[in-house]
Amino acid sequence: MGSASRAVSCLCCPCKCLACGLFSCLCSILISLLVTLGVLALIFYLIFRPHMIAATVDSAALTQFTLSTNSALAYSLTVDLTVRNPNKRVGLYYDNVESLALFDGQRFGYAPLDSFYQSTEASTKLSPAFKGQQPLQGDITAANFRSQQSAGKFDIEVKLNAKLRVKVWAFKVPGPKAKISCPITVPASAPNAPAFQRTDCKVWF
Repeated sequence: MGSASRAVSCLCCPCKCLACGLFSCLCSILISLLVTLGVLALIFYLIFRPHMIAATVDSAALTQFTLSTNSALAYSLTVDLTVRNPNKRVGLYYDNVESLALFDGQRFGYAPLDSFYQSTEASTKLSPAFKGQQPLQGDITAANFRSQQSAGKFDIEVKLNAKLRVKVWAFKVPGPKAKISCPITVPASAPNAPAFQRTDCKVWF
């Protein structure tokens, strides 16, 4: 009875049956594509075992870091970083690379960097330099600055952002945006200032 009614329905409205058939076909194709992509992703992971990139701040120096009475920060900061690609079969392109410097959550420095490529298990040295003048907002930030100035060291966050491209064999595919955060403690510019301590960074995508 059901088959007969469907046959009659198709005879009365062939467009409706055609639409249902196309919808069913598209659903089948979509499910097949999703399953195929899932299998390919699993195979890719099992073969290449991608690892998170690593980054460290090797050295940092302040030749100027003063706050005026109107809360204008005059700064000159140099940083040496090492970014490492630990993957054995995956190369990485870093595009739109930018570095930022922050004090008490407020950005005071910005330095664009050149794009670069990292082959497998390679390390790259980066040396962003920040110099200029920037107003800092808020009495609490000013108080934190005075306190850290008295202690002879400043807590600064250096960030590195880059758009990745992944190279597998001869293939290059778009990758995620890498975000690197390096909270460092930099000695104030003084004759008897302690040496900078090498610091590991946090990396996420």
